[in-house]
Order: sequence, then C-alpha cells, then structure tokens
Amino acid sequence: MGIYISKLNDSPSAAVNTQSQPQANGAFKALMSEFSPPENEPVVPVTEKSDQLPLQPVASKDSVESIQNHAQDNLSWQAYYHSGGHFKPGEKFTMPAVLPSYAEAARAIGPGGPYSVEAVSNCILSMAAQVAQGNPDKIAEIRQEIEKAVAIFRRDYQATTKEKDLPQICLDTYDAIMSGLDKLQAEYTETNAAAEKSA
Repeated sequence: MGIYISKLNDSPSAAVNTQSQPQANGAFKALMSEFSPPENEPVVPVTEKSDQLPLQPVASKDSVESIQNHAQDNLSWQAYYHSGGHFKPGEKFTMPAVLPSYAEAARAIGPGGPYSVEAVSNCILSMAAQVAQGNPDKIAEIRQEIEKAVAIFRRDYQATTKEKDLPQICLDTYDAIMSGLDKLQAEYTETNAAAEKSA
C-alpha cells in the first residue's frame, strides 16, 4: 500500500493511493542506482573487522607531555575513588557530576581495578617505553616531567582537601612508576653500552 502526503484540500481518503506504488518504486530504484558502483568496477565486500572504520580510536601518539598529563589524571582519579566517592573536587579537578558508590570506588582502586597501583603504573611505564625507544636520556626526561606533574597535583590536592599529603594509593603508584622508570633507564643504559662494545 502506497502512502503519500495529500494536499490540504484533498479528502482524507485520498491519502491512501494504491495506484502510485509502481511509480514510487521505480523512482526509488532510479534514485538508488545513483549510489550503485559502475558495472565494470569490482564491489568490495564490507567486513565486520575493517581497518578503515571512521569511528576507530586514533592511533596512540604518546609523548612526554601526554605521559605527564596521563599520570596526573590517573592520580586524581585514584584520589577521587579513594575517598569512597565523596571527594569534593576543587577548581583544578574535573570529575563527573554523579559520584560513584562506595562499592564502585573500592572496585576501581582495588586489585585488578582500572585505577589500581598496578594498572596505573603499568600503563605509564608502557607509555614511557614507547616514547623512549631505548633511550635512557628520554627516560630521565619523562621522570622529571612526572615529578613536576605529581608536585602540581599534590599542591592542588592539599589546597582542595586540606590534607597533609596525597592518599596512600597515589603515593604507592608514584613509587611504582619511579621504580619502574629506574629499571627501564638502567636496562636501556646497559643495552646501549653492550651495543657500543660489540660495534
């Protein structure tokens, strides 16, 4: 049954027009043919796993600055979840309007959670390794930038909460990151020295 919008002066019964269906179908087919590939052009089948999807995440472009920002962001989320979802953020913090429940907060920073010491430190260290590309001097630069980021975060957190220091989870994460950077720097230095000897 073909349905079309009638003119205002048409009767309501004129809105249903079974005679116009073949004409409408023909017009639709003509319109769709404009979007069909030419006959001599091969049709590429669409697969579910396409590397060219327009809404894919952008390829990771890690930099020293992105590591610094990521470290600061993750520590702020740890501090937020550490308070059981009742941390009142200051102007320096960007947090969602809806606070998490205590159970959600405990899961977030607990073992295996996305903001656990292991998850955050491993993420930062993998970013550092990607940026450094085996260069120990780059690791030293990353270390300095993370130290700056944490110092700024500590200052802002203390000003907002009037606490003496960051929550223990943040301090533990910072220690894990610094320890990991020390290991990376030592490993890269040793590898480069061995490469120079063999050259």
